[in-house]
Amino acid sequence: MDNKIFCIKGDYTLRQIAGEYLAVPINNEAGDDANIVILNPVSQVIWSKLETGATFNEILDSVISEFNVEREEASEDIKAFLDGLEQANLLK
Repeated sequence: MDNKIFCIKGDYTLRQIAGEYLAVPINNEAGDDANIVILNPVSQVIWSKLETGATFNEILDSVISEFNVEREEASEDIKAFLDGLEQANLLK
């Protein structure tokens, strides 16, 4: 998992509306079943890294540098978020 490049599948734009971050599919290139994804501040940082492609460690380092969180806790949370995106078929 450490060397794999994770990247969002489809074409989304990231928007901040009323204090919430939304990943919005555009031009239906994300697929017919694409939905708006609501992101908290941590998942927004992860999503931003996934837009251009990043390894797990790059994502982990970004989350740790942005938030006051232990490496092990951040690692588990990121894995859970990535698993959710994979189950939703949002990762390449």
